[in-house]
Amino acid sequence: MPYSYNTIDEFCVGFDFQREWIEGQGILLVFAFYLSGVGGGLFLTSLLVGWKTGLLAGMAIVAIGSGGAFLLHMGRPLRFWRVFWRPQSSWLSRGTYFIFLYIIFGLAYYLIGGMALMAIAAFFAFCLIIYSGFAMAVSPAIPFWNNPLLPMVFVSSALWGGISLAEVVHSLLPEIALDVEVLGVWGFWLGVIAVVFLYTYLTINYYSNIAAKEAVLFLVTGRFSVLFYAGVVGLGLLIPLAILTLSYFGKIKLFMLAVAGISELVGSFLLRYSLLKAGMYPPVA
Repeated sequence: MPYSYNTIDEFCVGFDFQREWIEGQGILLVFAFYLSGVGGGLFLTSLLVGWKTGLLAGMAIVAIGSGGAFLLHMGRPLRFWRVFWRPQSSWLSRGTYFIFLYIIFGLAYYLIGGMALMAIAAFFAFCLIIYSGFAMAVSPAIPFWNNPLLPMVFVSSALWGGISLAEVVHSLLPEIALDVEVLGVWGFWLGVIAVVFLYTYLTINYYSNIAAKEAVLFLVTGRFSVLFYAGVVGLGLLIPLAILTLSYFGKIKLFMLAVAGISELVGSFLLRYSLLKAGMYPPVA
């Protein structure tokens, strides 16, 4: 019998968690979504602060990390070309196209330059960080995901992740000249936006239907709540926001920026894992 956890530890007939995207090779999708977001976010951050090495790093994260995770997820990497057949119906297929186009135009901009190539590369970087949200949001069978705010949750998290990674690199290698003030200001406001989007997303789901509400309760009051509050809320939101807030009132040590960046990056991964973990099917009428 399908099982769903609720606040009073009862069995709820009909609920069942999705497993395709979280168990076995499905866990690779979490890494693919996460690394696509961080790589694309780092690319856009590097454009913002004029960091050419960051452009290459963002492309490498996507090509090696996200692309590799997708290939392993397929089970038969040598047949990867089949994923290109269904862009009209599959967001995972579109995501593969975004990876290739992002790498092609990103390298072209890195080598040649020019505003036109920069705009195209930035466009595909943005497509890369938003498509995973659409891949989940278009799933009507899972009401918790089927929410138009989900892509924006992923976008704010990915952009913040890109800035966080740049902060970590600058903290560990201070000889790399990056505008820390710009990173701090953008990081702070993206963190605030990420909090607002996540809170609004969970609130709307709580009041939308019974399956979406059950998923929210699983995260905030159920067996998964310790990881959600400690990882997503604590590491991913509160700690980096607190450090970035302190930076407004005076200089902070570089290692604190590294702590904020690493904390956010861990929390960003746990955010994606949590949202995938909480996806459940409603009872069959």
